[in-house]
Amino acid sequence: MKKAILLLGMTIFVAGVLFFKDADADTVLIKQPICWESLVKNTEELFTEEGTKEELPIEEPQKEDLEPETETLQDEQEVEDITADDMISTESDKVSRVAFLQLTFEEQKIYSEILSSLMALEKETTLSVKDASLINNAFQCVMLDHPEIFYIDGYKYTEYSSDEIVQKIVFSGNYIFSDEEIQSRKAQIDERVCEILEMAPDTEDEYEKVKYVFEYIILHTEYDTASVDNQNICSVFLNGRSVCQGYAKAVQYLLHEMGIASSLVIGTVRQGDGHAWNLVSVNENWYYLDATWGDAFYLFGNEEQKEMINNESSVNYDYLCVTTEQIEQTHVMDMPITLPQCISLVDNYYVREGVYFESYDETRIRDLFLEAQNAGQESITLKCSNHTVYDTMCMELLDHQKIFEYIQTQEGAIAYTDNKDQYSITFWF
Repeated sequence: MKKAILLLGMTIFVAGVLFFKDADADTVLIKQPICWESLVKNTEELFTEEGTKEELPIEEPQKEDLEPETETLQDEQEVEDITADDMISTESDKVSRVAFLQLTFEEQKIYSEILSSLMALEKETTLSVKDASLINNAFQCVMLDHPEIFYIDGYKYTEYSSDEIVQKIVFSGNYIFSDEEIQSRKAQIDERVCEILEMAPDTEDEYEKVKYVFEYIILHTEYDTASVDNQNICSVFLNGRSVCQGYAKAVQYLLHEMGIASSLVIGTVRQGDGHAWNLVSVNENWYYLDATWGDAFYLFGNEEQKEMINNESSVNYDYLCVTTEQIEQTHVMDMPITLPQCISLVDNYYVREGVYFESYDETRIRDLFLEAQNAGQESITLKCSNHTVYDTMCMELLDHQKIFEYIQTQEGAIAYTDNKDQYSITFWF
């Protein structure tokens, strides 16, 4: 519902976008533009989003608020001399602007202006473009690229028009913390992140860095739908409790600090539940990873199974560096941009760790179980290349109970989880 305020021939339209939380989901779903709940009474009264009334003074529009046509033409001429490369000037920009690169040039301009405004904690910013339909994609992509902006949960914009021609658009982020609280939280997050990165492997191999981040977030975060700030990185770095969007943004933040390109990915899983995970570049190939689904405690629904594993072996690697084909078996993307096709298996966890099976091989299975137990591992996962190999593996190890030839247990029971979508089986010793 769009409302207007008439100020001496000048029309102001107020609109906006909010993040809304689905009652059955654990992540924020980004909706299409909607208008703020507002109500105009006469020409001088407006209800704000909180439902309180503001007095809007009726005064002559200032000349500087209205851009002459000649100035607009000059701005358009200047735009031609700017390129997307001009907006990405540092290595940090290159790894943190994955979504930005998928936008049109005009959207990239708005993206850069919105990003600059939010990073500077500005309350209002006049955009250089006058097409409000471009704002939503640009804003969404800023939030997809920048997990460090933990203090925004939406935005609004105001159009200033004269004779039905938009003269300017003013953007305002919806800040959920005060400036002082934002700075305090930033300092606490920086301190925690420094501690985490100090323990990271000293290697040029991006796979090892990504694996470290994946494992660290899982082992130091408890899945909790009641956790505070669970849609941003504060929940993970300050509280150690979060849901999928908190997991994914924390992973992305750490990867950016390591110089690894990554983006937040949003969509749905299962019966349409909202979900968030990551797109990541590893050794020059794109992959998906899902730290939430990598938490074995999150995946287990059986309390007896949970009791048979411990925290040190609670990492499930089915969603560490997987292809588009693999992720689409269980995840549906709902993105404002087109994502790259992930086709490489070079740095898939199971391929890198040598537990990827293209055929059923009892000798190799026996050797892997022996090596894992001698090394003191708490679990082992076997990954199959297709459903035929997977069905054979399940039949031999589970139906025929050959697993007891490889694992000795006094309890007479073995905890395991099988992933039919990813063709994998995990056993806990």
